[in-house]
Amino acid sequence: MKIAVFDVSHWHFPLYIPALKDPGIEVVGISDSASFAGARFSDLLNCKLYGSNHELISEDFDFALVFSRHSDMAELAERLIAKGKPFLIEKPCGVSLEEVRRIRNLSEKHGVFVSVPFIMRVSDLAAHLSPAAGLTSDGFQHLSFRFIVGSVARYERNGCGWMLDKGLAGGGSMLNVGIHFIDLIANLTQSPITQVSGQAHIYRSDVTVDEQAVFTCRNSAGQIGVIETGYLYPSTAEDQRDFAFSLSHRQSYVRGYANQFYAKSRTGEKAYATTIEYNTDAYYPVFLRRSWADLANGRPPVAGLLEAERALAVIEAGYRSAANGGAPEQV
Repeated sequence: MKIAVFDVSHWHFPLYIPALKDPGIEVVGISDSASFAGARFSDLLNCKLYGSNHELISEDFDFALVFSRHSDMAELAERLIAKGKPFLIEKPCGVSLEEVRRIRNLSEKHGVFVSVPFIMRVSDLAAHLSPAAGLTSDGFQHLSFRFIVGSVARYERNGCGWMLDKGLAGGGSMLNVGIHFIDLIANLTQSPITQVSGQAHIYRSDVTVDEQAVFTCRNSAGQIGVIETGYLYPSTAEDQRDFAFSLSHRQSYVRGYANQFYAKSRTGEKAYATTIEYNTDAYYPVFLRRSWADLANGRPPVAGLLEAERALAVIEAGYRSAANGGAPEQV
């Protein structure tokens, strides 16, 4: 399979490289609008570095990966759809719900496969919280997730300073990391989020995206979820984030932190504890390989533009709520 990669200076791109080195995969070209990391990845992947996205999209390839600035994503997605090229596009796929809805409609109209890496769907955590593990979707009573990552300075160091500008990024910590848990809550409960109350805060005077946010969500079944995000953790290569969760279910109460997973049954049975992989970086190549398998077998993606559209609708409602002092907003 011939692969084209658009805008490799995105901080997530290196996480996909293990899959791009699989047998039968050939990266035929990459682009780098930021002119930051393109030469290094061109050498690493032994492929051509194209001078622009326009040049790369004109070449022959079977599948594309899109890592562009959020403000550039929808336009590039439209061009790939017009060419009939299947692709993976990083969330949020655009800077507004309107943009994402437009490309979702176009992809459906033209029958183009598009996957969006909501990587929690292929994670060990999702497997441990699934019906196969005894946690039915209607049994969840409360779901709470905290995901605090490194400061906004990490984007500047990685050549992605545009992530600090709401006009180019669309949002901050809740859009960038909280969106995974919005999708996870909807997937675990099999019920769309219909109402959200939000709070957000910015600390640096030159930043226009949320550096901290908390959303309280209610879905159509009445289940409640709380998501807390931030660009506040003193991140290092060995210790990148603070992730913790707790969930109440009719069958058990579950909580986790670091690499620990603990579930206590409501029927008086002995509590269950184990260690699982919470490092979300590990699941990007897993998701990409799953996308290729879904495409090859004629299946829809495990997560795509419809899921991105639904999640972004919650994000926009939460940001409206935060701007209005936390008053609940309908999704």
